[in-house]
Order: sequence, then structure tokens, then C-alpha cells
Amino acid sequence: MKVYARVLDGEVWEIIPPFAADDGSEVPIEDRFPAEFVAELVEITGLDPQPDQRWTYKGKKFAAPVPYQATPDEIRAANTAERDRLLSIATLAIAPLQDAADLEEATASETAMLKKWKQYRVAVNRVDLVAEGPDWPGPPA
Repeated sequence: MKVYARVLDGEVWEIIPPFAADDGSEVPIEDRFPAEFVAELVEITGLDPQPDQRWTYKGKKFAAPVPYQATPDEIRAANTAERDRLLSIATLAIAPLQDAADLEEATASETAMLKKWKQYRVAVNRVDLVAEGPDWPGPPA
């Protein structure tokens, strides 16, 4: 039984599986679809790997789609946004602790926590923003 790929503009749009009549014989593709549609089909029976939707077709060869690769500018923008988000969280945690320290009303645990949050904020600010998938530091416990 034959399997077909519908190819438009060099890309597989759909896979057309075989169809059997009541007696088990295969119904020819030409008997199932109009000629214009059949002209867009490429037989893929037995190909390994089997092409699927979004694969490309060029010069009688199929190729799997290439996963999207972010540009350096997109990576930097995403990392900058994440850095700014993490710095905002740290700043919100630091503010009341810093106020207590400035007023000389901070407890020992508040002073220790203030130092940990400041160290965290420095570590976040030092992350390489051009690296893909940087290792972001975790916030203080």
C-alpha cells in the first residue's frame, strides 16, 4: 500500500495514507483525488525515516525541519529581561532589610539575610547575557 506526501512550495503539508476497498485491495490515488491534487503528491512508501509535516522537499530529497535557533540579539534580550526580573525581586527583598540596617534596628538574622540578598544581586548582575541558557543563581533561602 502506498503512502504519499502532499508537497507545496517545497514543504510537506500533509501525509496521505493508503486506502483499501472492501475487498482489501488498494484504491489508487488517482481514483481518490482530483488530478490537480495528485500532482502535488510525492510517493513516500518505504522511506526511512518517513517524512512528516513541515519537512522540506528539494531535488527528490526530504529533510527534517531545522529547529529554530535564536539569534544573538534575541538571546541577549531574553537574558536581559530575566536578569532585570531577578534583580527586581532582589531589590524588593533588600529594601526593608536595608531600611532596618540604616536605622540600626536590624536583627542579626536580618543583617545576615541582607548580606545574602546583596550577594545574590551581585551574582545575578554578573551572569553572561550573551550565553545561551545561562546558569542563573538561586535566591537566598
